[in-house]
Amino acid sequence: MVRIVVTADLHYNISRSREPARRVADDACSAGGDAIVLVGDTAGAATGPLLECLRLFERFPGRKLLVPGNHCLWCRDGEDSLTRYESVVPAVAAEAGFHVLDHDPVVIGDVGLAGSIGWYDYSFADESLDIPEPFYRAKVAPGAAAVLTEHRWLVEAHRPRLHERHYMLGARWMDGRYVRLGMSDEEFLGLLCDKLAGQLRRLADSAGGIVAFTHHLPFDELVPRNRPDRFAFAAAYMGSPRLGRVLLSEPKLSHVFCGHSHWPGRWEIDGVTVVNVGSTYSNKRLEVLEL
Repeated sequence: MVRIVVTADLHYNISRSREPARRVADDACSAGGDAIVLVGDTAGAATGPLLECLRLFERFPGRKLLVPGNHCLWCRDGEDSLTRYESVVPAVAAEAGFHVLDHDPVVIGDVGLAGSIGWYDYSFADESLDIPEPFYRAKVAPGAAAVLTEHRWLVEAHRPRLHERHYMLGARWMDGRYVRLGMSDEEFLGLLCDKLAGQLRRLADSAGGIVAFTHHLPFDELVPRNRPDRFAFAAAYMGSPRLGRVLLSEPKLSHVFCGHSHWPGRWEIDGVTVVNVGSTYSNKRLEVLEL
């Protein structure tokens, strides 16, 4: 039997998350297992909190695996997000004894573990908001764009389509400020989907069963709905069905774990058990899978 412990969204750079993260790390180390997987948003742009958080799991007896989250790609001055994804985060992880699952899958016993940060292409946007797509690309809702000098052109360009409800939306998605990919979100998602598909093909040849871990959501069923407009705007950045199609293409896949939405839940989708860990900023959760 293989025992896998999973948590997500520790956000260790945020003050109200630090003590809950310490508690869940202690619980995970005490529970033990063959592997622990941190499924995204362990910390933000500064690498110090990331390293400090990963070291909380020092006494965990099994493999230590990390999947980055979008916050992990947030840049400091002079950085770009691809370098963080490909080099910076893996180097910090290795210093703490963690392996970044995105860049190489692992096999434990007869179970293959695949991982991907995943990304978004606005497919999960809440259509009832009727926000023009350029606002999603800029990662700023109309009400926020109206008061942010660098985004007011969006309001002017789309004024005939905007109405009172739009101007009440003062939200923005902070990847717009701190993520610098050098390509579109759709292009980055495509690269990640290809990479994940390659992992699954490799594991299909070497493992009896496969478990996947994605930070962003791979299925529409997982996206929180019927939320206030200030939260509904964020649905566009929850993930993409392209991830789900890649995952469901592999017959050996039995489970998918994800995070990102801070919304716990469990679903059965085409014979695959899909679990959102559902950690919030102040309440961290563990999931345990035994196969």
